[in-house]
Amino acid sequence: MKRPWEDLEGGITVTVHLERGHVADVTVASTRRPELCRALEGMPVKAVPSMVALLFRACSAAQECAARTACEQIAGLPPTAGERSRRQIRVVLETAREHAWAVCIEWPRRLGMAPEVEAFAGIRSALRAIDQGLPDWPDKPLAKEKLRVLAQSIDRALALAGGAWEGPGALHSWVMAGIRPAARFLQQVGDEDLAEFGRCSLRPVPDMMAWDLDGALAADVDNRFVSRPEWEGDACETGPLVRMSGHPLVAELWQRHGNGLLTRLAARLVELVGLPARLGQLLDGLSSNTGVLGIGGSGVGLGQVEAARGRLAHRVKVEGDRVSRYQILAPTEWNFHPRGPLWRGLVGRPAGNADILQRQVGFLVVALDPCVAFTVQVT
Repeated sequence: MKRPWEDLEGGITVTVHLERGHVADVTVASTRRPELCRALEGMPVKAVPSMVALLFRACSAAQECAARTACEQIAGLPPTAGERSRRQIRVVLETAREHAWAVCIEWPRRLGMAPEVEAFAGIRSALRAIDQGLPDWPDKPLAKEKLRVLAQSIDRALALAGGAWEGPGALHSWVMAGIRPAARFLQQVGDEDLAEFGRCSLRPVPDMMAWDLDGALAADVDNRFVSRPEWEGDACETGPLVRMSGHPLVAELWQRHGNGLLTRLAARLVELVGLPARLGQLLDGLSSNTGVLGIGGSGVGLGQVEAARGRLAHRVKVEGDRVSRYQILAPTEWNFHPRGPLWRGLVGRPAGNADILQRQVGFLVVALDPCVAFTVQVT
């Protein structure tokens, strides 16, 4: 059954074309609608951030954070350090929720298993407890016990028994124990020899200067850039794999298997397990402002934030006190570019049974994690 908001959010269709036993081409078609931003045009600037959170359901905390950053730049009224940190904390809480949904709900479904509803509910409850204490923070310190409860709920969901993956050997032992569906998902990847499935050469979305991105968005009169973004002529990638590429486990897996399916899945797990510590740093005031970047002046504001699925950017242009143009560049458009990871990682590889390939491509799409529903076809 189609959910009522899917017509607004759109979806992605991945079509794998076979020829002579190989993948000859991959078509990534999106029905996402960048023109939805036009609903914000004509609105008073001060009303935009709250409306953004209502209009865009996926990653609403990150969407609102980027919108507020852009709008505040126009007004020349930066947030207090406490408010800026609160926003970053809410984005991290949202990232944890999105990763937990993938690991506890989506991954089991891909295996035909019952979703781990209770495990997800435990993580979500711990996240809500932290969020409920934010309005009074930092004047009223948040109890460290809430972070411990979150860490424990993630530990239980993954059956880590208080340990961590110190390297591929430890990860392999956890996978082979197969206590939780997340481990069985990685076990299936190993059983089907899919560790390097989708491996390709692809650059990460660069830490571009704000004015460079502003220039690209300002020139995007036909929505081509926000629909099919490229940088210096290349498709790029963003998300947990990029953020976690320096983690010892992810780096070693990347050295062995490239940016294939196993490395991608491990990066999401590693980030999820590390998020309670990240929250602790933010709550202790140890965070820099590197997660929210922007530019302001001449009636233009640009806000960027690292959302669950990758780099998100909002650009707003105003005339008087009303929005004349609003643009959003979302991570799904980077990661599902027609010549992005799916096309580069699949074209040319041998193809056996079409039904098996369809399921395996579904694994790869789940690892890339679009913010909308998707379908996979093999022809």
